Amino acid sequence: MTLAEWRKEIEEAMIQAGFQEASQEAKWLLGAAINRDGAFVTLNPSYNPTLSEEETIQDWLARRLKGEPLSRIKGMREFWSLPFQLNEHTLDPRPESELIIEAILKWIGPRTKEPWRLLDLGTGSGCLLISLLHELKNASGVGVDIEEKALSMAKQNAELNGVLSRACFQISNWGEEIRGEFDIIVSNPPYIPLQEKETLEKAVLNYDPPQALFGGEEGLDCYVLLVKTIPHRLASGGLVVLEIGIGQSDSVISLFQEQGFQCLFILNDLQGIERTLAFGKDPIF
Repeated sequence: MTLAEWRKEIEEAMIQAGFQEASQEAKWLLGAAINRDGAFVTLNPSYNPTLSEEETIQDWLARRLKGEPLSRIKGMREFWSLPFQLNEHTLDPRPESELIIEAILKWIGPRTKEPWRLLDLGTGSGCLLISLLHELKNASGVGVDIEEKALSMAKQNAELNGVLSRACFQISNWGEEIRGEFDIIVSNPPYIPLQEKETLEKAVLNYDPPQALFGGEEGLDCYVLLVKTIPHRLASGGLVVLEIGIGQSDSVISLFQEQGFQCLFILNDLQGIERTLAFGKDPIF
């Protein structure tokens, strides 16, 4: 079968399974399965996949039809235009988390060449720390996570993206064992309330690690822990940037204000949802 024939067959199967944007999904799946991009699929409709490639296409289609995200099937996700490998212990990075990078670059402005010290609490795949190190060429950073196999993947991703010499990864429960001070602290903690568990898409519920999703009954448990750790690790004049869930901004801001922090600014995602909070503590803000 040619790529055009495969694309038609996959698209029809996805439509029957109730997938949205089945044509685009079919193109992405085909391109990934033959280790090419979607443009190759569009521009080479008469290409005949090899037997090995056809076996991969069939396997990946079966997995996708069961609801497994293509990023999980590939074991790879693009974030901040960089490649990140995934495993079952890492959260699949979401586009809205790129707002954390945007917030920090907004705050830094022209000071990109300074030797910033970064701390990523709950680093997972390492996407936040590694993306920041990619942008800030003289910065160094520490990524911590309670899951050792997530840290192993983060280290591989740091090497993959050429920043391993400026990054280290340490097992820790929200930085309790970390010493020293950092100019910038980031975190995308688990923030989904347990009561919303049954409302999640199957692709999230079945394939993302639960410990990276749920933040207790109201989704705030990890922020309560973070606000106890961060004041001891943030350098004078430093910045804290956190991702939050829907409707959590007032609660998280209150938690940090009780510890003397000021909310410097809030960034909304593409749906207009308050998604990223930036905090500072010193009067210079």
